[in-house]
Amino acid sequence: MYEKLFAFALVELVFSLAPGPAVFLVISKSMRKGFWVGAVAAIGVIAVNILYFLLSAFGVGAALAAAPVAFATLKYGGAAYLTWSAIGIAREMHSAGYKDQIIVPENKDIRGLGLTDALFSAIAVQASSIKTIIIFLSIIPQFIDPSQSATPQFVVLCIISIIVELPVLLAYAFAASSAAKRFQSIRLRMALDGISALVLLGIAGAIVLRG
Repeated sequence: MYEKLFAFALVELVFSLAPGPAVFLVISKSMRKGFWVGAVAAIGVIAVNILYFLLSAFGVGAALAAAPVAFATLKYGGAAYLTWSAIGIAREMHSAGYKDQIIVPENKDIRGLGLTDALFSAIAVQASSIKTIIIFLSIIPQFIDPSQSATPQFVVLCIISIIVELPVLLAYAFAASSAAKRFQSIRLRMALDGISALVLLGIAGAIVLRG
């Protein structure tokens, strides 16, 4: 049993370190708004993962996988929200007084950093990926012992997943926000915001084209 748990932790670590939509979103949010916004995005990713574990534990994931309408709603809804967020950044960049608002993220009032948007963006990214649920349906069951009760095993795997993935995402957030501190000029800060908008559009496009 312990060998399976260790193997799962290694698999989870590999998936967590691999650059994907969730990682790119955390990096983008952290560079533009600071560590705490990236941390909230990371929590959003973990929250959806917990939901997937619950769906897998109760067999709901298989039912969802067979419901193309439900998947299409998640996919296009998530992509639309990310596109809207990118448009919001572009509008902000062209608004009056934008240059006067460019401050080092850590010096801003945390209540005005867009924590809710970061959370919803992360949920949209993670929940909109059909591949994520497919991975849960195909990989997670391999670490479940059919001779024992499944629910406690899913709970243990979920805890291991959180312990492994959350620190990785927070590390990405910290590294990205630390790098952003070096971009103090208006031109470079505007470039960061522009890149963030393009990243969101890129993730939205990837969701629609590849699921």
